[in-house]
Amino acid sequence: MVDIKGIDLSTLPQDDLKTLAARAIGLIQNPAQGIGTDLFEAIITRVPQPCVEALVVDNLYNPQRIYLTWREDQHYYGWHFPGTFIRFGESFEDAIRRVVQREVNAGVYAFRSADYEYSLVDSRGHTVGTVWIVEPDGEPTGGKWFSITDPPDPTLPHHVDILRRVFK
Repeated sequence: MVDIKGIDLSTLPQDDLKTLAARAIGLIQNPAQGIGTDLFEAIITRVPQPCVEALVVDNLYNPQRIYLTWREDQHYYGWHFPGTFIRFGESFEDAIRRVVQREVNAGVYAFRSADYEYSLVDSRGHTVGTVWIVEPDGEPTGGKWFSITDPPDPTLPHHVDILRRVFK
């Protein structure tokens, strides 16, 4: 039973639930300030979400090593590269800079498109991603450098696939 102020929402027809959800979301006054975890997780399981993946490398045009961090949560277990969902009003560049700063504590010296996009359906929902090769400004922290051609085990399977496709 999903109850809000005495109304059992689980008894409402689907069309009424959709109308109610649309009207409630429409009342959010400043989506640029975020929509909260509960609403985001409800939306991502029903609507594809755009994201960026940042392949942090030692040299933008002749990469030999990639910087990976460890992730262990309800969605993923293993080494991975920084990634994030694009927030309301945010550009690709803004999202790349934000995620590199947040996940590896480094600025971005330069970046370029890896000319690779992907679509993934997993435990969180449907993600549509773009991949970017990023050279950090300064030494990243919180992870480790690895060879581009030999990622550690376990590395998230879709990240291994991205590495192989981008760095053939």
